[in-house]
Amino acid sequence: MASSSLQQQIASMRQSFFDEGIINRDRFIQLEDMPNSDFVNIAIKAYFKDSPKAINDIENALEAKPLNVTELDRCLQIFKDGSDCIGASKVITEINKIKFCCYDNDMERSMAAFAMMQLEYITLKSKLEAYLELLRQAAPTPAPIFLSSTNPGHGSANGND
Repeated sequence: MASSSLQQQIASMRQSFFDEGIINRDRFIQLEDMPNSDFVNIAIKAYFKDSPKAINDIENALEAKPLNVTELDRCLQIFKDGSDCIGASKVITEINKIKFCCYDNDMERSMAAFAMMQLEYITLKSKLEAYLELLRQAAPTPAPIFLSSTNPGHGSANGND
């Protein structure tokens, strides 16, 4: 069982995500309330596995000449949906800024919002990876399984009875 100090560190880190607005409290609690106790870990790892492609697709769409707003909107929506699944509030805010700036035909502000989105993503990833590591450390260690050399009532394990 994890020490109370480790549990306190996990709780404090989790609360800081909410206080700093990095993670949406309600969405994160929904993840934690899933029947599979490892769902938070699975969801976060899947998000970070899929995100680099989504970010690259957004960057390519922003750099396309002429700008294809429909394609950019599609790429932004894919990343926004993934970010929403884990409650990545600050990343979502920057995604929305990119959309609004593009609709206003302000590519300079769109690129600035894209850079900020990347920064928020890197910050989120760093903090959530540290959080997942603490959760891993706090997880109960499974009891070792010992195999006996005989099977009671069925003779020896090698079948030479």
